[in-house]
Amino acid sequence: MISVRPAILCGGSGERLWPLSRQAKPKPFHALLSGRTIFEDTLLRCRGAGEGVAFSDPLVIAGAAIEAPVREGLTSAGITPAASVFEPVGRNTAPAAALAALLAQKQDGPDALVLIVSSDHHIAPVASFRETVAAAAPLAADGRIVVFGIPPTRPETGYGYIRKGEALGEGFSVAAFEEKPDADTAAQYLAAGDRYWNAGIFLFRADVLLSELARYEPEVLHAVRSALQADNHIDESAFAASPSVPLDIAVMERTRHAAMIPARFAWSDVGTWPSLADALDKDGDGNVLAGDVMAIDTTGSYLRGEGVTLTALGVEDLVLVATPDAVFVAPRERAHEVKQILTKMKSQDREDLL
Repeated sequence: MISVRPAILCGGSGERLWPLSRQAKPKPFHALLSGRTIFEDTLLRCRGAGEGVAFSDPLVIAGAAIEAPVREGLTSAGITPAASVFEPVGRNTAPAAALAALLAQKQDGPDALVLIVSSDHHIAPVASFRETVAAAAPLAADGRIVVFGIPPTRPETGYGYIRKGEALGEGFSVAAFEEKPDADTAAQYLAAGDRYWNAGIFLFRADVLLSELARYEPEVLHAVRSALQADNHIDESAFAASPSVPLDIAVMERTRHAAMIPARFAWSDVGTWPSLADALDKDGDGNVLAGDVMAIDTTGSYLRGEGVTLTALGVEDLVLVATPDAVFVAPRERAHEVKQILTKMKSQDREDLL
């Protein structure tokens, strides 16, 4: 059984799930998919042994602004991490992955296998997730940086794509990483059958990732090495000197060691209210009702009452989310545009609602 060190990244603000997701308590720290928060579900998914993989105690890498909900989630899930590191400033996923690799080496040695996962994704079933990690592990142990590819189910324009190359064990080499496409291109990708969604899940040997960062983004690696203290505290000035760059751009699009493993599990980034609704069971009218909600003659809608009673009569294909201090209403097909409202709020200095 292969030992893997999970590194759970907690970043981003989850703005498209406003008004529930806020800066002080973003998406991972809400119970949107089960009785637990998404962060707790992620922690519990990445523990224990089975299906050919043994997860070590996790590394948690998060922004300093959300330290309180991170620690609360760890306690609630009954998880003691191998290390918790709080970034004083956000610098995207390449520096975070570098932190994970350095921390894993301290725990497990230079060739530690590190699994990078986001704290706010929906993945099911857990057994299939573990099976995919086990399938990717031989490629990673052999020096490949493995990205998990999600078989597309629709012509999605909101995700980046991976084009598969030659077969490698149970996976493939990466022929290309492709940016978020327009609708016509996404339809062509789906029809071609050789593209996968990029879920931002990676498995690699720590020494390989650090070597590739040294090759392609030495400023990132230097800043992170300088910032990481012996007690796992992050020096702010040193960390702030790192370029802010995603791991995909820093390494994956440039390395000769990229590989892709097709996911055997269902996945969603639950990044919008409609995508959250898609991940949940519907009632007989095609609705998802969460919290204190009363709906009559309502169809195809997502309704959430959080701390208030939400009522709806005779509506269809809407997203309605009510919290004690704000209400969001939009046609389902436009709910992903909620950032327009946040932009207007920022221009009016309504920081109390962000």
